[in-house]
Amino acid sequence: MNSADLVSSLRLAGDAELLNILASADAADVAMRDPRQGLAEHRRVVAAGTTEIVLLGAMGCRYGMLAGGAGGHLVRTATTTVLVDPGPAALDTLVALAGRELFDWRELDAIAVSHFHPDHYGDLIPTIEAMTSYAAPGVRKTVLANPTTAERFGRFSPYHLGGMTDLVTLAHARTAGSGRPSATVGDITVQATPALHTEEAERRHSALGFVYRTPAVGIWYTSDTNLSAELLGDLAELISSPALVIAHADASNVTPSAERAVACHLQSRDVPVLAAALNPRHVVIQHYDMAYSEPGYRIAQAMWIQRRLRERGEQTTVLPGANGLRLVLAEQRLVSTAVALPSEAGYAVECYLRGELD
Repeated sequence: MNSADLVSSLRLAGDAELLNILASADAADVAMRDPRQGLAEHRRVVAAGTTEIVLLGAMGCRYGMLAGGAGGHLVRTATTTVLVDPGPAALDTLVALAGRELFDWRELDAIAVSHFHPDHYGDLIPTIEAMTSYAAPGVRKTVLANPTTAERFGRFSPYHLGGMTDLVTLAHARTAGSGRPSATVGDITVQATPALHTEEAERRHSALGFVYRTPAVGIWYTSDTNLSAELLGDLAELISSPALVIAHADASNVTPSAERAVACHLQSRDVPVLAAALNPRHVVIQHYDMAYSEPGYRIAQAMWIQRRLRERGEQTTVLPGANGLRLVLAEQRLVSTAVALPSEAGYAVECYLRGELD
């Protein structure tokens, strides 16, 4: 029935029919207060002994947000799920994954935020609301946050940070602000790593990256940072030969430029340096700004970096990112890849990975 027909039929309806529609909506509203009620048992999609990374939005930065990107990622095992940096695309992507039965709000155990920039926390409130709404009675969920997010967001909405969830502040020894070096949720340990990134004019050492430790793999998430010898030295002490690095290497800048270096993000030319220092099995690129979002750029960037690595005899594999990219890892290696959500970029990335990894 189209809208015009619907309105016409309701104009002819009696009060009893109208009241029946209103009463049905009331019943649905009551049921929503306990969203777990009536749901089938949730079956987790991650196999035992594996860890899965799902990119919720491959884009980032200010203009990436304007193009609908910046969604963070999921870290999942068979028993635990952590949502990391839920930027403005996170909620829509999670809803889309849920519609394909690839995600369920009941599986979400914690949310982690690396720093207080909107492309990393834009969907924090709705994802906290969803995570806690679907929690089993008496179960408290967790938010892990860098010092700035814990302070500023906690002051803005203590109802969400502390009231609805347990707040854990994370910090590295080089981080401006205090906090715990790591926290364990289920079988995933999230460890703070330093990042050289300007949160605010007076805060350049308060942002974090994260190391994820699961029974299957070790992973480093760079978050937003410049590269430095000091940072690589810290990482070498925290994790050796990670199975995966999730790199926010959004820009090309293949010829070094001091002007571009102040952007506070990794660049294409940084990835071979990172690979030589840490010897990761794989690097996946995330956080493309809008100018770097076209499929052709993503593939060309990955190819250019891969050629530099092969010239140097490095074994690291470079993976371009796309919304909904699922990476399954086990025993420090990549087991499978798939792009769960259809898009032009996703199709191009899937074709490229098929040729590189088969």
